[in-house]
Amino acid sequence: MRQFFKYFFAALAALFIFCVLGIFILIGIGVASGSGSKSVRSKSVLHINTSNVYGEQSSDNPLAMLQGGAAQTSGLHDAIRAIEHAVTDKKIKGIYIKMGMASNGWASLSELREALKEFKKSDKFIYAYGEVCDQKSYYLASVADKVFLNPQGGMEFKGLALVGNFFKGAFDKLGVKTEAFHCGKFKGAHEPFSRKDFSGPNEFQLKAMLTDIDSLFMIAVSEKTGKSTTELKQIANNLELKFPADAKRLGFIDELVYSDSVRSLLKEKSDIDADKDIRFVSIGEYFPSVKKKKGKGKIAILYATGSIVDGSEGEGIASEKFTKSVRAIAKKDNIDGLLLRVNSPGGSALASEVIYRELQLVGKKMPIYVSMGDVAASGGYYLSCAADTIFADANTITGSIGVVGMMFNIGDFMNNKLGVSFDAVKTGEFADFPNNYRTMTAQEKGFIQSYLDSVYVTFKSRVAEARGMTPSQVEELAQGHVYSGLAAKDLNLVDVIGSQNDALDALAKKLDLEDYSIVEYPKKEDGFAQFISQATGGNKEVALMKKYLGADYKLVLQIKELRSQQNKILARMPYIFDIK
Repeated sequence: MRQFFKYFFAALAALFIFCVLGIFILIGIGVASGSGSKSVRSKSVLHINTSNVYGEQSSDNPLAMLQGGAAQTSGLHDAIRAIEHAVTDKKIKGIYIKMGMASNGWASLSELREALKEFKKSDKFIYAYGEVCDQKSYYLASVADKVFLNPQGGMEFKGLALVGNFFKGAFDKLGVKTEAFHCGKFKGAHEPFSRKDFSGPNEFQLKAMLTDIDSLFMIAVSEKTGKSTTELKQIANNLELKFPADAKRLGFIDELVYSDSVRSLLKEKSDIDADKDIRFVSIGEYFPSVKKKKGKGKIAILYATGSIVDGSEGEGIASEKFTKSVRAIAKKDNIDGLLLRVNSPGGSALASEVIYRELQLVGKKMPIYVSMGDVAASGGYYLSCAADTIFADANTITGSIGVVGMMFNIGDFMNNKLGVSFDAVKTGEFADFPNNYRTMTAQEKGFIQSYLDSVYVTFKSRVAEARGMTPSQVEELAQGHVYSGLAAKDLNLVDVIGSQNDALDALAKKLDLEDYSIVEYPKKEDGFAQFISQATGGNKEVALMKKYLGADYKLVLQIKELRSQQNKILARMPYIFDIK
């Protein structure tokens, strides 16, 4: 009898677990199938929060209902299409921008701002309000009909800065030695690990790029305030904007009010009764109601986002996985053209060449246009060389045509700090090369530099072929030099200053397509696969780090990428740029 009850309760427990798992799976499938959907009522207000991050490609969260998070994170292109659709949507009365601490790059904000300027041509309103407002948020919000700030809030206006992280001091304390190799005097990707500050050439190029972006910011602020850019520079340099009252006095803000007053104004503008709630709808909630482009033609958008790495693992552009998407596009006979959306600081030089080759093969079947996002530099520019035409935003960070390599010697650290020593038995003089436990010989250093020089020559040849330049002309613009999109256009490194939509329109015109549908790559996982991945803890560590570290996660990412790419040849931009 005891054995009977033992097996009975074991079977009962298994049945219970199976039923619970089944319910979760059904919930996951249901949530995934309706991810982000929300019925948009009349008299609604489209809500844009400047603190939200708009990645390049939308992503779904099948566990949103269970976790209490957002069912969909909107991509930049989808957000812009939502704003465009709202112009003629009778259910949308206007747009409300909630100012805060913006997390998006300057080029992304520029594309959103242009979409809002087009929306503004309609008879609908755009209002902006915030308790705090950083410069990026104000850049976007400055296009609004009215900008409001909390009377006890805060706003900054002080010019732009780029702060680099340098690890050499820590390495010195630990006894870790570095050996940097690079091609091009401006190629500073090694500097965070080989120096304690910016080199002269690197500081020069970064200042020039920063000045271009700052000038575009000042022009936008000038349009709102009516002040000249010279006056605005003086205000920033003297820190004249200290308190909310200063923002109002200087014309940055229309009124200093509390949120309840803004809500009352929004109700009035939306024809909502005073005792009713405002019908806010976020971009993520609204986009599912936006009609997809349809037509006989078809254009593929391929998103190249993140660092370029070898193999199939990594958060960014892993060469094996990415080339599968490229080949999938090449096999589709019904795809007329390809728009490559690049938002990458580069990475592995070999992976960049592998992907470039696959893109070249696609280019024999269909035209390829490139749209550059916040960053399309070094390896990101390498990929762009496969295109017929390159579009960039004026605020895009691009160029950085150069190569860098880093070698680390942890021998002293292991010996002095941990008591671990190394020895080798070998049949050839260089059999243990490369390694990370002894100092390299002059011959070994020469070997690495010669290999870098070879990769650099190949990189420049790709640029010369793509841009119709001579090797000497490319060398003059290369050397790892970073440029703004505006400067890159003047130097013939890009063809057109324009948005992703501008690039799509130009590609459709080249293909003689009046109507077309869009298919996106890389393909997203289906809802069930996403549910299983998240339910079983997939990417849980990354999600937790992003949640608790916030902006500091970028520092962790930089160290993680360093570990994965040490002793490799890189076509990578210096630093993880965060211009504030």
